[in-house]
Amino acid sequence: MTPYKLLLVLGLSGAACQSALAQEVQGGQEAQHLAGAADCRFGFVYPTAEATLAQGPAWDGGCKAGFADGKGTLAWSDSAGKRYSLEASLVAGQVAGEGKLRLPGDAVYIGTFTNAFPNGHGYYRYADGSRYEGDIRMGKRSGSGEMLYADGNTYKGEWKNGKRDGNGVLTYILGGRYEGKWANNKPAGEGKMVFAGTPGRELAVIDGNMPERPAAPVARASYTLKEESAHTGTLLRHDAAINIPVPPTLPYDKLSPDEQAIVKRQYAALAPGDEPPYPLGGPAPFYQTVQRIVSLTRQQGSIYVYVLVGKDGKPESVTAIGLEDADARKAVSMAAGVLKYKPAVCGGQPCEMMFPYRLALTMGR
Repeated sequence: MTPYKLLLVLGLSGAACQSALAQEVQGGQEAQHLAGAADCRFGFVYPTAEATLAQGPAWDGGCKAGFADGKGTLAWSDSAGKRYSLEASLVAGQVAGEGKLRLPGDAVYIGTFTNAFPNGHGYYRYADGSRYEGDIRMGKRSGSGEMLYADGNTYKGEWKNGKRDGNGVLTYILGGRYEGKWANNKPAGEGKMVFAGTPGRELAVIDGNMPERPAAPVARASYTLKEESAHTGTLLRHDAAINIPVPPTLPYDKLSPDEQAIVKRQYAALAPGDEPPYPLGGPAPFYQTVQRIVSLTRQQGSIYVYVLVGKDGKPESVTAIGLEDADARKAVSMAAGVLKYKPAVCGGQPCEMMFPYRLALTMGR
């Protein structure tokens, strides 16, 4: 049987944000002419349709007075061969009211349009699983709206040209939130950080900068975890997990200060002096269990698992995001939920807080 391995990824929310932004429709250009057959013209589409491709642009609805008219679907490809389709009602070749735009990578926009561009108010589902609902200006998030990122963080507030800009609140799935001004997608000016863990603790900040936040390590180590036992017919144990940023078999108090700082940096709103929760004997048993799940289900892809650890160190709930197979997702959640954890420490006292596992599951030797 082909052995499988688990690739561990411990990323920060910014990566998910950038991935989500990359999936937006890049609108903002006005249609310059009509497309379609001479007796059934419709407004030009963006991204620009490649006229030489056999698959588009095309309209499968009705025609009236020389223009596309009524309900139907516009389908086209851009110059790179990526496919788009727009389900809508057209009047005199232009989109009237709301429509549904399917984008490359299984991304979708549902909402209002102007000249075939998303414009007004709508809902985006991006290829990475992020979701946005709110104001749209020529294909970009502009105005007021709410974003649920692929990693579970949420932002509610003002946008400009697809970026967080103005007043807004970014709530972290690991606990806490930033409230204040934004510019060009980053905290700017006065704001406040509401800390994770024990409620009622907050701090005024400038540009979102937290005092005593652990610095990123200059040289970052990487650890590999082997399978618990070798396969039949060999003495070799294959990799179960790779790219692990801290020793996976050590408890939190045995990690070096730099390794503890790596764990802490996952928490954007961790108060100075606080400690996050952590698997009591290290995360190795979880990774090895997930490796066995991958071997049985052959599931691949990213998954975020968040364990809410109580003051007593017992898991209170588990949230898993990712993986198409619901049974595999449930099995991974259960593996995280049966472990024992060191509770978080807030102001010197045990407190309730999330612990994250961010994994990329893959198969290989």
